[in-house]
Amino acid sequence: MNKGGIMMTRLITLIKKNLLRFIRNPKTLGFLIIIPILYYTLLGLIFGGINFNDTTSTFNIGWIDNDTTTAEYGTHPHFNLNYIFNATNDIEGINLYNYSSVVEAKQAALEEVITSYVLFPNGFESYLENNSKVNIAFWNNDTSISANFSISDFYSSLVSTTYSMFHFNFYDSIAGNSIFSNINEYNYDGMLIINPNFMKGLDNSWNINMSYIYRNGTSMSKNYYIIGSIRSLANNHFHTLGAVSNVSIPVPYNYMIPDSNPFESVSFEIYFLQTLSPAIQATIENILTKVISSIINNNPLEIALPHEKKSIVGTVVNNITFSAPGYLLYGPMTILSFALVILTGEKKDGIYKRLATTEAKNWELILSSIISNIILIFMQFGIGSLILGIFGWSPIMYSLFDGILGIIITMLLFSFLLLALAFALAPVFKSPDSAGGGVWIIIIPLAMVSGIFVPIELFGETMKAIAAWLPTRFAVVALQNLLLNGFPLTHPETLLNFGLLMLYSAVIFLIGIRAFNKFKK
Repeated sequence: MNKGGIMMTRLITLIKKNLLRFIRNPKTLGFLIIIPILYYTLLGLIFGGINFNDTTSTFNIGWIDNDTTTAEYGTHPHFNLNYIFNATNDIEGINLYNYSSVVEAKQAALEEVITSYVLFPNGFESYLENNSKVNIAFWNNDTSISANFSISDFYSSLVSTTYSMFHFNFYDSIAGNSIFSNINEYNYDGMLIINPNFMKGLDNSWNINMSYIYRNGTSMSKNYYIIGSIRSLANNHFHTLGAVSNVSIPVPYNYMIPDSNPFESVSFEIYFLQTLSPAIQATIENILTKVISSIINNNPLEIALPHEKKSIVGTVVNNITFSAPGYLLYGPMTILSFALVILTGEKKDGIYKRLATTEAKNWELILSSIISNIILIFMQFGIGSLILGIFGWSPIMYSLFDGILGIIITMLLFSFLLLALAFALAPVFKSPDSAGGGVWIIIIPLAMVSGIFVPIELFGETMKAIAAWLPTRFAVVALQNLLLNGFPLTHPETLLNFGLLMLYSAVIFLIGIRAFNKFKK
């Protein structure tokens, strides 16, 4: 066997040796299989909803029509806000509620009947009506004369055949130049220019061209549509009359009218509760804007539909601020692994047996473990707060006193829960090696399902119901109330979560202490 073959054989042998180490250790093999199965099953249940029919989110959205103008329903039914309301409400996952005023809609949002509302200002329908056609100045800048063709006939043909899409106004050379120089005083999207010698070119069978210049702010896709339509109509008109010439309109890359200003548009507003996750806000915003635009711009109009995103209460909350209550609990959760490794390690090293021969009391051992781990948990929370603050975390608190004291109470209760779990799980894992890896079977599901990583608003209804009864969820909600919702420390919902977290912790602690006392003997 050559040298290369020997090296390959040796490499394969070493690979087999490493794999056998995992296979021969049942606990390690179990972790390698169970953790990915658990992890991906949770992802499927949270986001995919395998075998569940309740995972489609339904958004309850308010609708306020403050517009007193009315579009011509017979000509443009899709400009009518009642029509848009009905079409949008027919979409699966959207429930629209009509409100007569902002005050009424805001109250419904605060009562959690709706999570957001959309407001249409006065003049919205008339704005759509006024922009339903492309307004074009027809500028005849050609002084040549044709014996066979007429510019006025071509203009009349354009007006009659494009009535539903375009609106033309005819200007001679002098008036057209005035329009060009003062375009901002007129409501034109662009100007179609009949260039010099156009008519002469028709008589002499030359290839001729017109120019199309456009207002600033007009998209190239709209310009291409306009140019394509006019060029096709022009060639059809003149060829029908016997012309051999081909009419072209140059591609308008550099044909913007100098100093022209974009048209002012009328915007609608979408309001969100600040407690709604940015992900859900983005989803609702995306659905509403796309649906409304597709209804209005369907033929194939390109009416600008700007919108503003606003907060129903307070300021718009960034993603870090919204997610911080969950993120700040993840660091402390990792202490569960550290605590388990210490407890099982001291058992393995015989420290508990040696301490049993001293005057150290059992409660002193337990209390010392609790206090040391609480210090580490608060350290984790402090590090997380400082780093998130650098990246834009801006807590919304009822008062500094309520916020700080609420954090202390929440983290003490959360520490108590984690240490209760550590005492309960130590007899299960028994050794430091098993505890250090195996505890993540507990940490990952608790973190994912409790909304520490992902807002539970994205979950299906079944997973939301499960999450609502997890003790770690109570800690997340308590911090959300204190650092996001701006609730006072004495708010009933905050006190309820404190109470439930304390109850869970006490029950698990009693179970854990009994199991741990047997384990350390």
